[in-house]
Amino acid sequence: MPEYLAVRCHGLKTHLLPNQAIEALASSKNIKEFADVLASTDYGDKIRELKEIDAYALEEIFTNELIKRYNYVVNASSNAMQDFLKAYAKRFEVQSLTRILRSKAFKTSSKDIKSFLPLIQSFSSLNLDKLIEAESIERIIEFLKGTPYSKIVKGLDLYQKYNSVLPLEIQLKKVYYEMVFEALEMLPSEDQKEIRELLGIEVDAANCFTALAPLLYGYAPELTKQLLIPFFFKIPFSSLKEVIESKSLHTALTLFKSYENFIKPLLEKGDEALAEINILKLLKRKAEEIMLKFNIEFAYAIAYLTLCEIEWKNLILIAFLTQQNLEAKQYLII
Repeated sequence: MPEYLAVRCHGLKTHLLPNQAIEALASSKNIKEFADVLASTDYGDKIRELKEIDAYALEEIFTNELIKRYNYVVNASSNAMQDFLKAYAKRFEVQSLTRILRSKAFKTSSKDIKSFLPLIQSFSSLNLDKLIEAESIERIIEFLKGTPYSKIVKGLDLYQKYNSVLPLEIQLKKVYYEMVFEALEMLPSEDQKEIRELLGIEVDAANCFTALAPLLYGYAPELTKQLLIPFFFKIPFSSLKEVIESKSLHTALTLFKSYENFIKPLLEKGDEALAEINILKLLKRKAEEIMLKFNIEFAYAIAYLTLCEIEWKNLILIAFLTQQNLEAKQYLII
């Protein structure tokens, strides 16, 4: 029954940090002060166990709490709701694969990945340790044969041509949303609409970003069209196609008006981080709207999980920027 799950999520929502707390955390003078402020929250017990406080250790604690919250909701659900939640939670598997691909492409430390992988293993059927030990991106793609992510091979030529993992990441997102929308069809129609709108914001943002690739990164238009996620919401395929083919700043700003705050940082500053933050702000507002209007429906649980994930991203961002003595406030999702 969705009512039982929604009631449980009402109680869980009281554990989320309010905007004022997030802003206060962003004002921390150093990582120690940041951790001290969190001592009275759900993260406090684990933080007090740390012998040494740094952003990586805190990220592990934040991720552990996020996964715990997800597991609670999954275990409190049943039937089609649980099947959908398991598909929805595959976003962590995709994030893990993205991190692994980036670490191989940029030959960076796998420290942050190795702390993240064990925590999300309950939502993954992959041998993530084997993937992280792979010697190359080509080898990772080989290992993914026979899994739902085997389609990633479609992005290999573009990866090699442009020396960018972006085409591979987009292929992972395509697989993810295909799985999620298939699972969504199994839910009652009254639950589908609001959840579809939340997912629609994510998909529109991903497709807008892809459509800007010829303008931003010089991708060939015909190849770029193949990277689009085949689900369309506020931005129809015709608009995406026109932006791809025109490579025009004016056309992009006109046709993507609904997501102006997302594309402007990309087009004007190349600031992918700020663009993502602005999309997450849209998701946050939509989730809060759902919680007000549908407080005993299954959609309430998905909105709650959206807010959990946003809190997680806020805390990780503040932790790493504070550790580097950088200003975090402009990047807060509030």
